Amino acid sequence: MNNNDLFQASRRRFLAQLGGLTVAGMLGPSLLTPRRATAAQAATEAVISKEGILTGSHWGAIRATVKDGRFVAAKPFELDKYPSKMIAGLPDHVHNAARIRYPMVRVDWLRKRHLSDTSQRGDNRFVRVSWDEALDMFYEELERVQKTHGPSALLTASGWQSTGMFHNASGMLAKAIALHGNSVGTGGDYSTGAAQVILPRVVGSMEVYEQQTSWPLVLQNSKTIVLWGSDLLKNQQANWWCPDHDVYEYYAQLKAKVAAGEIEVISIDPVVTSTHEYLGREHVKHIAVNPQTDVPLQLALAYTLYSENLYDKNFLANYCVGFEQFLPYLLGEKDGQPKDAA
Repeated sequence: MNNNDLFQASRRRFLAQLGGLTVAGMLGPSLLTPRRATAAQAATEAVISKEGILTGSHWGAIRATVKDGRFVAAKPFELDKYPSKMIAGLPDHVHNAARIRYPMVRVDWLRKRHLSDTSQRGDNRFVRVSWDEALDMFYEELERVQKTHGPSALLTASGWQSTGMFHNASGMLAKAIALHGNSVGTGGDYSTGAAQVILPRVVGSMEVYEQQTSWPLVLQNSKTIVLWGSDLLKNQQANWWCPDHDVYEYYAQLKAKVAAGEIEVISIDPVVTSTHEYLGREHVKHIAVNPQTDVPLQLALAYTLYSENLYDKNFLANYCVGFEQFLPYLLGEKDGQPKDAA
């Protein structure tokens, strides 16, 4: 068997395994045994009804209307009490003219592969190729990079994707490349940025994705809530998976407590947010900071707390580290600039 035969055999095995991943992603647990068929039929009838096909999105569960193979309308799932208005745009999202529907390859790369003129990236036209051609190119490039440079030169990364596992672009890409060999992965995400790396070294946990204080406890015990660059109503419309929007029940309770004067809300934000508007402009104290001035405001608050002896010394001693190193900077002992409100 010559090298070409070896390549073809390896390629066939790679594509067969890749196809198996795709089929498994589509079918998953739906390969049912006979005894489960009745339950599956009942579940199917609940999903597909005269109200539409039940499915999910980043903006909540929906009933989708499909006519002649085209997604034409979306309406909220009947059990979602606080549906997002954004779901009305889902059909346009699916059928948008800007979507890439077929494998496309940059012209110069198609001609010269890795020897192409990279300065043309972003300014060169693309041409459509068949799926077979695209898979051949994918495999051949995996071979070239692994053999020429090794796994450290191959980055497995992708960004946003639709909800569900089959449309998980990051996962599918990682699985496909793992069938071939090793690669470099990624850590964290762009939603919380460096916080995932820094916070474990500051507070002992990642914090941004830890279990937060529950809303019943917040509503029961809070006297003042500070919304610093936070728009709860807007942000909770969407989720990494499929949100149920039940949290809006607590926002309604918060609104009632704010109106009754039981909880004070301070919004630190350049604009009047949706949450600010919802809770009532007359009830929310708005500190309209200029963009990019959050840190000076934080330093000024820290300076005031320290200089007027309003801070909790026991809390700093028991739960914080680094205050002794931070204090000279706050007081301006080295640069001659106290970080006060002036």
